[in-house]
Amino acid sequence: MKINVEENVLLKNYTTLKVGGVADYFVTVTSKEELTEALRFAKQTKIFPLLFGGGSNILVSDAGYRGLVIQNKITKRVDTVHGDNVYFACGGGEVLDDVVADSVSKNYWGLENLSAIPGSVGATPVQNVGAYGVEVSSLITEVLAINIETLETKNFSNKNCSFSYRNSYFKTEPGKKWIITEVVFKLSLINTPQLEYGSLQTLQKNEGVSIVDIRNEIIKIRSTKFPDWRKVGTAGSFFKNPIIPTKQFTELLKKYPYIPGFPVGESMTKVSLGWILDHVCKLKGYGKDGVRLYQEQALVLINESSDSAEQINSFANYVAEVVKEKTGIIIEREVTSV
Repeated sequence: MKINVEENVLLKNYTTLKVGGVADYFVTVTSKEELTEALRFAKQTKIFPLLFGGGSNILVSDAGYRGLVIQNKITKRVDTVHGDNVYFACGGGEVLDDVVADSVSKNYWGLENLSAIPGSVGATPVQNVGAYGVEVSSLITEVLAINIETLETKNFSNKNCSFSYRNSYFKTEPGKKWIITEVVFKLSLINTPQLEYGSLQTLQKNEGVSIVDIRNEIIKIRSTKFPDWRKVGTAGSFFKNPIIPTKQFTELLKKYPYIPGFPVGESMTKVSLGWILDHVCKLKGYGKDGVRLYQEQALVLINESSDSAEQINSFANYVAEVVKEKTGIIIEREVTSV
């Protein structure tokens, strides 16, 4: 099988943040066989390959990448019904929102709360993508992947994925050696609306709320809180909501009585970073060097006019410093820097 490996490809054209230097080599794969061939080529370069999906959760260095970049475009959608459950097997290169729209059109419940999130299916287990009260860890039954070094294929069970908040086995050093080719979601034919999260609670008043109603409402909400990644440089939520000891949260409440917090287990609390950036740090809408925190949602970083990943990195570091100074909280990024 012959794959088309391009040389000296500008990566900014493949990322939603619209920055990134030149990759020595670049290839798009559409099947497991092409991926295997690409990995064999990568071995010849003796440099660990870099994987791209939708390019929506990555900050690529201005220096580019001195090796092979693999863009995963492996497609597949197969649904298998067992009783009231549907096992929806999707290729790692599928566009996530296309898959969500497909599941909604078939009245398969589960993915609808993840509507309008940019990126590919293959990225969802890595980040344990979540929104509006639903994380993919509650839906994924199996992840299929190929080992970059050995070319071994493996099926990971949900437990093997070691999911946690915006994290998984695939973000660990051993986990980074696996490229996800397929994800299996367990969906339901039974109406199971998840409406407990924030602004979705208004839909609870609607008797017989449909899966289409929920998707449309989430698309509407996200359009007011997030910029259109096709028009504006963005990676969605750039930072994670921090999870801190409840004791520390209690101390913060004394200083900032209205800070939102959500219990995580018995001793930890997840804190709204967007609220902190807005009400404590006064950074909502703040910008420098063409980079800005979005005026509608401070958790979102947008690239208005910068051509430099270093400027974005510097801006993000400044935001983290202000948060630490004001609250003592050390924040982490959702976005991966390479």
